[in-house]
Amino acid sequence: MKRYNLGFIGCGARNKVYARNLRRQYSDRTYISAVCDTDPQAAEDFRNEFGHPDTAVHTDFRELIENHPSLDGLLIATPNYLHEEPAVLAFEHGISTLLEKPLAHTPESCNRIAEAYNKSTSRVTMGFVLRYTPFYRTIMRLVREGKVGQIKTLHADEIVGPVLSSVFFRTWRGKKAYTGDLLLEKCCHDLDLINTILGVDPVRVSAFGFQSHYLPVRGWGPRCRECTEKDTCAYSTVLWARSIDQGIENGEYEYVDFSDDKCVYNDDHDVMDRQSQLIEYEGGILVSFTVALGGPQTRRTIDIAGTQGRLFGDFAANRIFYYAMGTETPEEIQIEHEKSGHGGGDSVITRSFIESLESPNRVADAKLKDALKSALLAFLCDEARDGSQVLPVTFMKEVETIRD
Repeated sequence: MKRYNLGFIGCGARNKVYARNLRRQYSDRTYISAVCDTDPQAAEDFRNEFGHPDTAVHTDFRELIENHPSLDGLLIATPNYLHEEPAVLAFEHGISTLLEKPLAHTPESCNRIAEAYNKSTSRVTMGFVLRYTPFYRTIMRLVREGKVGQIKTLHADEIVGPVLSSVFFRTWRGKKAYTGDLLLEKCCHDLDLINTILGVDPVRVSAFGFQSHYLPVRGWGPRCRECTEKDTCAYSTVLWARSIDQGIENGEYEYVDFSDDKCVYNDDHDVMDRQSQLIEYEGGILVSFTVALGGPQTRRTIDIAGTQGRLFGDFAANRIFYYAMGTETPEEIQIEHEKSGHGGGDSVITRSFIESLESPNRVADAKLKDALKSALLAFLCDEARDGSQVLPVTFMKEVETIRD
């Protein structure tokens, strides 16, 4: 049985999740040949936790790719603004890649990655982990089976709890120049799910957004451990140390750095803290999607209404309710999943990547062209927001030129 040699670029939280799931599911069939991070200590720690004594450690992704021609697969989970160069180089070397979402932080960078992919023989699995969850797979199956008939409206939202909200103020995610803004960074895979569920293209968009809640508060901070509000503030790492579930399967806990306790209100950031989109899709389907930082807990819901019925799903509760036309009492569908984070999606997407290495003709569920479509849609929504406009979608011909 073949053993796959893997490389990791970026040794932060997301690649640790992939490495942990690889170790759990494929410890005898995968080998971490090399790791890379601009922080040499992070790379060493990653090697010590997941690698082997002869796992090579690099601080330059070029050295990792150039010095390890026998790599079977590469997992890239760097900050958004650092996706382009390693992805393009990996494609030039024909390496199959798991590329974390979003595709990149600007339209230009996204297009360059897509062009490089088109010229390559590489296969790509995009890190749209929600695609791989039993919850959303069930939603997609029910829609395909015609349970709701012809879709008329779809509403979805993500309300982000204090833990995940805090990463937009304590890390690189707080800067548009690094993330591409809130909608792209936090919700590109929500847009991807909407695109996939509907199966038709967006036609025009409008959007509204604000950056008005996380503003400086005199006397608070600058660090949680020094703040007078440390025992009551919902963003206090001091409070979290006593109350948060610190299990490795907690999809929120993976993002907590207790040493990074900057005040979320007095931090320097420029991303939106809430945004709503109204998107018209082909066939007159109306979609509304809202994201907001600072809810009491993180939740995602989806509500699809059609000519034959309605689906309402609560991702956090792992429950879907189906209302057939003319009935008031719904059928409840309880979702079971592997305990691997992100509603069971972490283990499934990791498995899917390895299966793509095993089967040369296998096309990933979440393809690069899907990532380009969701990213360009996010950029267009932001443009509509900034210009207070309704804007037509003109990029679909461009997306369709990208190979599967």
